[in-house]
This record gives sequence, structure tokens and C-alpha cells, in this order.
Amino acid sequence: MFNPRPYLLKNKIQHYTWGMKGEKAFIPRLLGFDPKADVPYAELWMGAHPKAPSTINVNGVDEPLDKMIEKFPHEILGREAAEKYKGKFPFLFKVLSAGEALSIQAHPNKQQAEMLHAKDPQHYPDDNHKPEIAIALDSLKALVGFRPFAAIQQTLKQVPEISAFIGGDIVKTFLRYEKNEEGQKQALLRKLFTMLMRRSMTHQLDLEQACQKLASRLRSTKKKLLEQDVFFLELYKKYGGDVGLFSIYLLNLITLSRGEGVFLAAGVPHAYLSGNIIECMANSDNVVRAGLTPKFKDVETLVNILTYEAGPARVLVPNSENFVYTTPAQEFRVLRFMPQEGSAIYLLKDGKVRIMLLIEGKGTMKWGGEQLDFVRGQSVLIPACLEEFKIEWQTPATLFIAES
Repeated sequence: MFNPRPYLLKNKIQHYTWGMKGEKAFIPRLLGFDPKADVPYAELWMGAHPKAPSTINVNGVDEPLDKMIEKFPHEILGREAAEKYKGKFPFLFKVLSAGEALSIQAHPNKQQAEMLHAKDPQHYPDDNHKPEIAIALDSLKALVGFRPFAAIQQTLKQVPEISAFIGGDIVKTFLRYEKNEEGQKQALLRKLFTMLMRRSMTHQLDLEQACQKLASRLRSTKKKLLEQDVFFLELYKKYGGDVGLFSIYLLNLITLSRGEGVFLAAGVPHAYLSGNIIECMANSDNVVRAGLTPKFKDVETLVNILTYEAGPARVLVPNSENFVYTTPAQEFRVLRFMPQEGSAIYLLKDGKVRIMLLIEGKGTMKWGGEQLDFVRGQSVLIPACLEEFKIEWQTPATLFIAES
């Protein structure tokens, strides 16, 4: 018997090296505890991924959410989601707090994920794809997708160190191309980027010298540095001759303001540079990395899974305080509510599973004659079987909801 009620979640924190530390660490401030010195607080996971499942208190015992779903899939997920996702929680909800740059990476599509998992389960632990959305809680600096074709042509002229390292006829061909055929542009971009990445593996000394040459030129110039230049110099101190440093010039460098979001489909190269975000994705931890990381790099897989679509990053801009972030992902959608004091939010009786995360404010959850305080930093599982539920707000609030 599974009791239809809201369940407070106990969630695990991931201490990846790029996470925020000290007094600035966002996740400890959100959850209301003092951070440990020199410990990075990178991600807070909410969901049922086997790597770090949340727990819920059932009859006085903390139970892992993935194990409870095995016992009560229809009650927690809803019949439709339980059947569609084979009894697995459909999404993974996160708070991500980047104190420094994450790796240059991309995620495989479903078919690619299945093949990678079968071939190398150590580095690709899931057979699932990972479409994801990132929503800024304050601001986010990120690299997202390849810059427009003409902008990359201009970059190859303005940053000759990149052109010289890639070398060969591909740079000349890329620079001369003037037609507007998207298929041909993608093919040329694929050749260019693949050459860059492969040479980074076979000509490491040349790469180190090219990065050093660019760093020296930027440090000595009297011209105003571009934002890309500033990030290059900052990351050069840590990563030296890493091919990811050149990716800063080839990908869109964007800044998301509070509430703005970006959707990352399979095959889109990206890297978060700094900031605090809400993140939601299909229930997967598959990442293909190829730069700005000491972790396992898989250059050949990366160049094969990228889509090579070039153009400005598409930013989702909320047009109201209560906003639905619409994406192509089937596994999830994310909603933001900013209720005022004295207002209420009611549950839709649609049989969906939800996770709610309260970023600011205080409210009272009410269901079936019972009630429970809901305060900043708490997250709550709303199982599909719960039909009567509302939150009454004692203060203005900011609430994010991920739902199937």
C-alpha cells in the first residue's frame, strides 16, 4: 500500500571539483547548512537515478526512491509513464552550481547511448539519452552550440593560432566557402572540427605551443580583449595546452539572466562556465567529454555524435512570472511559479509525477485533511496517485516544478 501524499525528498550532493566552494557555495546556502572548507558543492540530484537516488520517508523509514518505484510504479509514476518508461523515473532534476568551467561535452541520442553503454558501460553507465534544459537561478555563462558559419570564418582569420594548428586544405576551403547550403556548411564544419580534435590527440606539443602563442599575444596586445579572450586566458592558467581552449572561440558564448533557459538536444556541444542553474534532463548520466577536464576524454565518439548545426544559441526567455519552459523533450517539462503572499497553487488531477523545489519563500502544503510546512531549499515528490493537493503561500516565493 502506497500512501497518496507529498513526500519530502532527501537528496544527494555531488562534489565535483568544479563546484562552488566556501561562503559563495550556492547549494549549502539553499539548503541552510554551513559549507565545509575547500569542499566543492557542484550538484544536488533529485530523482531516482541509481547513482544517487533521493530517499523518501515511508512509515518512519528512509527508502530509496528507485526501490519504491520498483514496488509501486503506477502509484508513483502514473500508469502511462510507468508503461512508457518501463518502470523507471523519467527525468533527473538538479541544482547545478559551477564555480569554474565544466568540460566541453555533448550527449548522445537514444540509439547512440544504447550502443555506447553496450560497448563501454564503465564510461557510459546508462543506455538512455540525455536531452536537458538549463535555467539560470542568478546568471549563467556558457558555451552552447557552434557559432554561425560566417562568425567561425571570421574567427579563423582573427585567431590565426587556431588556423595554423588545424592546418591543411580544410581551413582554406572553409574560409573560401560563400554559398548558403546548410548541408555543405555542416559537412565543412564537421571536417574542420574533427581535424582540430584529432590533431589535439596526435600533435600535443604543437597544441601546447599554439595555446602558448595565443596567450602571449593576448597578454601583450593593447587592444581591448573580447570576452572569449578573457575566458581563454583565465582557463589557460589551469588547462595549458587543452584543445577545449580553442573551442571557446568556435562555440556561442552566452550569458543567461535569471529565469532564462537554454535547451540542449543530443549532439549539441556545450560547457557551463560559471553560475547557478536549475537543470532537468532525461534520466541519464551519459556525458561525452573532449576538453577542459581531467576526466576520461572520448574524442572520436564526440566528433561522431555532434550535429554540426551552426547558428546563434536559442534562449528561452520567460514572458511572465509563471512560465512553462517548452522543449522537444518527452520525458519532462519544467515550470516556474512566482506566487505572491496569500495566493495558492492547486494540483492538476492529470496522473503525472512531479518534483517541486522551493528556491525562495514559505508555504503550507495541504492534502486530505493534513498539512506540512514547505520552506526554502526543500524538494517534494508529488506522486501520480495524489489527487487532492494545494500550497498556500505565507510569503512571495519562487518554485520550480519538473513533471513527466
